[in-house]
Amino acid sequence: MTRVVRRSKAMVPVLALLACIWPALAQTPGADAWEPTTPRLEGAQLALLDAALERLPPQRPGVTDMYVLGVAGDADEDVFRNEVAYLRQLSAQRWDAQGRMVALVNQPDALPGEPAAPLATYESIGYALDVLGQTLDPREDVLFLYLSSHGLDDSSVYLHTGPDQEDYLAPEDLAQLLEEAGIGNAVIVVSACYSGGFVPVLKALGRMVITAARRDRPSFGCGNTDSATWFGSAFLVEALNATNDFASAFKAASATVRQREVEEGELPSQPQFFAGKAIAPVLARWRSGLPASPPVPYPFTQAPRRQPSPHRAPGPDNRKSR
Repeated sequence: MTRVVRRSKAMVPVLALLACIWPALAQTPGADAWEPTTPRLEGAQLALLDAALERLPPQRPGVTDMYVLGVAGDADEDVFRNEVAYLRQLSAQRWDAQGRMVALVNQPDALPGEPAAPLATYESIGYALDVLGQTLDPREDVLFLYLSSHGLDDSSVYLHTGPDQEDYLAPEDLAQLLEEAGIGNAVIVVSACYSGGFVPVLKALGRMVITAARRDRPSFGCGNTDSATWFGSAFLVEALNATNDFASAFKAASATVRQREVEEGELPSQPQFFAGKAIAPVLARWRSGLPASPPVPYPFTQAPRRQPSPHRAPGPDNRKSR
């Protein structure tokens, strides 16, 4: 796996209240080469990921199977882990994808009933995509990739596995990994601040790309006062329990998020959407084979909505110390 040239991220604290921006890596790349400090994929971590990938059932000829990769990027907050754990339940019960999901999670506190998950790093994401590319039929099947984490202002997704263990996944990184893995049809959802920059880079006929925010806007709901991000709650929990049509779910989720932003006085995040011409008939064929299924309850307690208030300046009470 040859990685594109990495550049350093300026270590300047920038955090809007409730916004999914990570303060330590919040600005655009500098000129120096970037050296990730996340653990290498080896030893126990490699064995854990291999075991998860070996449990994937083979694709079924003549059936459009959905394979799922969920990535929870930050070790310090529950919301990203919660969404990925819920995605396993949702995909198993509503998408006929029982056993077809791999989760990469950096939050160290495992949930009851959830198997131990490998860490979410650049290497583990690329490794998982390579194996998924060998497992699914790129013409017949679909990969659903869900990335949930803090975002940087160049649209990169923050990968934080523990104290002083940091990396990031840029849109160009993900494009390269998908290409090297031979992934064909894909629905890619990035729930992070500034994530709209993934859309132009990942555009392809066989892809749908959904992001929680415009490339120059934050999204909201990070922090341990919520059990899901605002976009994750609106898209995964609400919209995808009402429909299995991802385009319709995006429209509904965008409206829900905008209403909440108005209620709470936040800048519009403006979620983004792209669908290539070739992905629509594949997803229609997939939906036609799904059995009817009831909504899947969200198992984590949703925090009550706060009263509208302006952003506060970063300080000890509302941003993490490094």
